[in-house]
Amino acid sequence: MSEPPVHTFRLQGRRLGRVLGDLEAEVMEVLWRKGQGSIREVWDELRSKRALAFNTVMTVMNRLVDKGLLHRLDRRRNYKYRPAIRRDEFLARVSRDVARALLADFGEVAVAQFLHVLEEVNPARLAELERRLAGRRAVERRRGR
Repeated sequence: MSEPPVHTFRLQGRRLGRVLGDLEAEVMEVLWRKGQGSIREVWDELRSKRALAFNTVMTVMNRLVDKGLLHRLDRRRNYKYRPAIRRDEFLARVSRDVARALLADFGEVAVAQFLHVLEEVNPARLAELERRLAGRRAVERRRGR
């Protein structure tokens, strides 16, 4: 399966809403939790939290199919939808794509700012990163790189 592309990353927004629309993110969260569901099942769950038209959810789910994030399963004209990618895989891919774009566009500045923010927000993670880098360097030395 080819990976669905990430085209947008918004600085405003939260979590998956940074790379998907807010409703797309909510739909994906429901289906990642349930495994699969019909439009009606997803709509029922989402409308318990806010007013939402059935057709809006249908449109969003069909767009997620077009984007390669959902599969539509034909169950005798009662379509079920399931995620095309696991949540952890999607998060890893998005993180990788954003990191690549930042490094390609901003290089050393991006690395320096990443380290600065990591030190500011979570110094323990910075120490973990240092351990991982040391381990990777040791492996490379053994391989003769």
